[in-house]
Amino acid sequence: MKLNPYFLSQAFLSKLPVIFLCIIFSVPIVLLSINRQVGILFIAFYISYWTVKVFESYYYILTSYITLLRTNKKDYSDYPVITGEAKHLKHIVIVPVYSEPYDVIAENIESIIANDYPYKENIIVLLATEERGPGAMENAEKIVADFSGISPIQVVNVVHPAGIPGEGKVKGSNITYAIKRYMEMTELDDHMTFVSTIDTDTLVETNFFLIASYTFLSTEHNQNAIYQYTPVYANNWHKGTFFARLIAMGTTFWQLSESQNPEFYRNFAVYGQSLYCLKKSDFWSLTSIVEDGFQYWRSYFAFDGMFRIVNVPAVCKMDIVEEESFLKTVRSQYKQLRRWSWGCTDIEFVIPQFATNSNIPLYEKFKKTIYLIFNHLFWAGGAFMLFFIGYTPVILSSVHESIISLTIPLITSFMFTWIFATIVFPSIVSIFIMKKYTHFRKRDYLFNILQWALIPILTLTLFSLPAIESQFRLFFGKRLGTFETTQKMKRK
Repeated sequence: MKLNPYFLSQAFLSKLPVIFLCIIFSVPIVLLSINRQVGILFIAFYISYWTVKVFESYYYILTSYITLLRTNKKDYSDYPVITGEAKHLKHIVIVPVYSEPYDVIAENIESIIANDYPYKENIIVLLATEERGPGAMENAEKIVADFSGISPIQVVNVVHPAGIPGEGKVKGSNITYAIKRYMEMTELDDHMTFVSTIDTDTLVETNFFLIASYTFLSTEHNQNAIYQYTPVYANNWHKGTFFARLIAMGTTFWQLSESQNPEFYRNFAVYGQSLYCLKKSDFWSLTSIVEDGFQYWRSYFAFDGMFRIVNVPAVCKMDIVEEESFLKTVRSQYKQLRRWSWGCTDIEFVIPQFATNSNIPLYEKFKKTIYLIFNHLFWAGGAFMLFFIGYTPVILSSVHESIISLTIPLITSFMFTWIFATIVFPSIVSIFIMKKYTHFRKRDYLFNILQWALIPILTLTLFSLPAIESQFRLFFGKRLGTFETTQKMKRK
């Protein structure tokens, strides 16, 4: 049966996130109205599902963190792929430059130069400088002047002109222009050139290139993959506000947990891929606000589904959101989360691609489509649903049903309390992680544990609301048109 073209159109697919959001909130009300027992059973199932998911994520986080610790204890320098093949592997590290202060960019370059990699002459730092960025060209030129000649590592500056037809004011257009221009400057082996894109505030660990090289060269079918590094937000930890710390730590936990679920693992912020893979996917999107997660789908379909994300236990230290004042930090954090949640627009790309690609199995299409939709659905409405669902029977109950109805909120409250009590686990794990990557003072231990008590409030506000806004913007056609960079503060 041929599908009506309307159901594959942007006009329809842009409405799906909000449609599903409304459906999930209406399900308990409809079921309770039709059959009270079925409605209460659904509520019980929903609460149980999220309870299991919470503890499952704790298990994955712990497993991933232990693996990270074990991997980072290894000395990769004597591995055969490092002493042999790595000699011929060229690393291109793209660092987009927009409005970041000079010292932030300089720290990034210093961390790359300080690496233990034995073949530093094979590393090129490519500054993807945005012409329209305030002070960007001046800072980039100074970086090249200050760091050229002090290390075998090359630092090359490529300025991205403003106003190129067909491009949006997004990160993807900038880094695509940079790599294409560099390819015109030199001859590269597509299969033995590894291209990483990292944010300007990123500080790589001293074993970064050893781990990245070993993982890439020892991975089977290594061209059919994106390699995801491990982000840890530690650079300005002591300057950050409690909510920025929690969201940053939650992002690290999310990456640790997702790395144990390879089928649905997605790249985020800091990652690498071969030049062959990059060419096959036609580089990065020139218009997408969310270039990282969207890059997975572009590559996935370019390889007809024979594609995956490979976890690389190489740590990239990054900045948490920080501004001059508390209110500005809240605003900036909100905008960052709204930009991340704008990935809901992937639905408009993925579903038509699945509909037209006959090389991908039907079951594979179904699984990935459901996961994509539900991921954004629960990002926006999962916490609100969990919080309010237990009170639905009370609102709809009659007098003779009031006793049984009141038990549901009590059970929900108990489950919330139980889950809330388990925040001791992430709070302790976060201490172990942050102690390794930033200096921990005595008072930081207590403060770190206490701040996790605010997670329920934060989840219902600063985490969920940007996702809800993104989905309603998409529904009403009020699209985000510009990649709004997160302000980076001077180090001193």
